Amino acid sequence: MGTVNRRHLLRSAGIAGIATAAVGAVSPPAHAAPVNPADATTPQDFGAVADGVADDTDAIQRAIDAQLQRATKIVYFPPGTYRITRTLVIPDMEGAGGPHFNRLVLAGAGTMGSRTSIIDVDFDGTGILLRAPLAAVRGLCFVVAASLKNSQAIHIARDPDAERANTDDMDATITECTFVEFYTAVKHVGRGLVFTNNLVAVGDFGLDISWPTAGVSGSGVHLLPYGMRKWLIEGNHFHSMGTAIVTSGADAHNFRGAVISNNVLDIGRRLFSGGIVNSTFAGNVVENGSGGSVVAITSGGTNLTFTGNIFGGGEPTGGGRPSHAIEFRPEAAVRKVTITGNSFNWVLRSPVYFASSASEITVASNSFDNWNLDRDERWGAVRINGDAASVTVIGNVFGDNPVASTAPVRVVGAISGSTVAGNTFGNTAGVLHAGTVGADNYVERRSAGANQHQLTAAVNGSVIVRSTTTAAPNVGSDAYGSFVVEGSNASAGVKGGLRVVPVNQSGSAATEFLCATNSSNEVVSMTSNVNGLVPPADKVRDLGSADRRMRSVYTHQVVLAEHAPDSLPDPADNVGGLVMVRDPLTGKRALALSDGQSWRNVVLGSAV
Repeated sequence: MGTVNRRHLLRSAGIAGIATAAVGAVSPPAHAAPVNPADATTPQDFGAVADGVADDTDAIQRAIDAQLQRATKIVYFPPGTYRITRTLVIPDMEGAGGPHFNRLVLAGAGTMGSRTSIIDVDFDGTGILLRAPLAAVRGLCFVVAASLKNSQAIHIARDPDAERANTDDMDATITECTFVEFYTAVKHVGRGLVFTNNLVAVGDFGLDISWPTAGVSGSGVHLLPYGMRKWLIEGNHFHSMGTAIVTSGADAHNFRGAVISNNVLDIGRRLFSGGIVNSTFAGNVVENGSGGSVVAITSGGTNLTFTGNIFGGGEPTGGGRPSHAIEFRPEAAVRKVTITGNSFNWVLRSPVYFASSASEITVASNSFDNWNLDRDERWGAVRINGDAASVTVIGNVFGDNPVASTAPVRVVGAISGSTVAGNTFGNTAGVLHAGTVGADNYVERRSAGANQHQLTAAVNGSVIVRSTTTAAPNVGSDAYGSFVVEGSNASAGVKGGLRVVPVNQSGSAATEFLCATNSSNEVVSMTSNVNGLVPPADKVRDLGSADRRMRSVYTHQVVLAEHAPDSLPDPADNVGGLVMVRDPLTGKRALALSDGQSWRNVVLGSAV
C-alpha cells in the first residue's frame, strides 16, 4: 500500500462523506433538508446540478444576481457539492441609489464540521468576493485542492471604485461554516465581523483582517484609529492551521474592540498574530501549538486582557511545542495588560514574554507548568526584556524550572513601583531576578538570591525583613531599608518612620527613629545601636516631659556630663533639674540642683 497523505485523506473524507454525490436535479438527498425560507432562491432554480462534477458557477451567480430585486435576499444551497471554476461576486451597489445586495444571505444545510452543502473551489483563487455590506454566510462548507497559494474561500471587501464608496463599513457575519485546505479561509477588509462556530482545517491562515487603503468615508469614529473595531471571533475550531487569526497591513496596530473567545486550536502554530489594542482573549484552548508563539502581538499592545485560556504544546509522548504562549514583540508599546487565570504548559521558553520594556502589567492567578523546556537560564516563566514599571505578579503557581538557579520572574532591566508576592515556585533562586531593583517595589521571597528585600510573615504573625544586598556596607546609607510615613499637605515630605543603616564596614546596623521638627519639615533622627540611644545633637532631646513623666528608671549607673557654671540653663525652666558642675572653690566635681530660682550645690558625703 502506498503512503497516505493526511491532508488529502481529510479533504476526501469530507467530500465523500456526503450522503449523495448528486443532489437536487439528480436524486433526492438521503436525509431531510431543512425547511427553506419562504422567499429563498436555490442554485437549482437556475440549473445547478450539485454533483461535484458539473460546473455550477453560472447557476450560482445567476441565483445571487436575482437577489438584487428581492426584499428578502436569501440563496439557499440544498445538500450537495457545488463545483465552481471562477470567483462568485456579490457586488457593492449601495451608493448607486437603487437596489442593492445589502443583507444578502448565503445559507447551506451544514453546521460546523457537518459538510452537507459544499462549495468546491476548483481553481487557485477566491471562491466568493463579497462586496455588499451586512451580508451573511451560514452553513456552507468550502473545499479546495491542497497547496494553492492564492486560494481564498471568501474575500470580504467593499469596492473602492463603487459610487460613493464606503470601504470601511462592512459588518459581515460568517457562522457554522467549514473551510478545508485554503491558504486563507477568509480575508476581511474593513470594519466589523461576526465569525462564530466555524471549522477551519488544514490551512495556512484562518482569518486575515486588514483596513482598506482607499475609499474610506465618514468621520469621527468611522476613521482610524477607532474605525477598525467590532470583532466577535468566538466558538471556532481551528485544526492543523498555520495561524488561526492574523491582522495585517500598515494599520494593524489599530485593530480594536475584539472579543476572541472560546476558540479551540489543535495541531497548529498560532492562535493570533498581529496588531491589537483594547481587546480580550478569553476561554481559548490551544493544544499542541508549535513553531512560534501561541499569541504574538506584533504592534499595538495596550489595554489587553487574557483570561481563562489554556495555551500549550505537546506532552512528552509527542507533538509540537510553542516558543512562547503570549509574546509581545519589540514593536509593541506594551502597557495596561492583564493576564489572569490562564494555564500555560509545555512551552519551550518563557510562557509570558515581553520582548522590550513593559508598564502597568498584571500577571495574576495563572498556572505555569513544564516551561523553559530549552533549559536556558535566560528564560523565566515571565520575562521582560527591558525595564518593568508598575508590574504586579501575584498569586501564580510556577512549576519547577529545569534550570534550578533561574527565577520564574526575570526582568532584564530595572524594575520599579512593582509588586511580586504570594507566588508558589520551585527553584533555588527566589522569585525575582532583575538587572536593577529600583524604588517602590514590594517583593516577597521565600529563599535567598534576590537583590533587595524579603518580607516573610512568620508563624507568630511578625514580619521578618531580610536584606539580601551583596554590596559592601556604606556607613549611614539606606542599605537595609526605610519604613517611613510621608505627608502630602502644605509641608509635604517624610513625617516619621525608621531606617536601618550600617554603622561600620562589617555591616553592623543601627536603627534610626525619624521625625519631623516642630518648626519645619526638617527630618531628624534618634539612633539606637549597640552603644545606646543617641540623640541627633547635644542638648536637644528630653526623656519624658513636664506633664508626661517616667515613674521609675532602673539602671546600674548614671553618668552626668559636666556643665560649666557659667553655662548652666535657666533654673526656672529646669525645676528639679540635677547637673554636674566643677566647684570653683575646691576644683572638684559636684552636683547642683535647681530650686526654680537658682542652682544650689548638693553636699556630697564621704568617699565610698
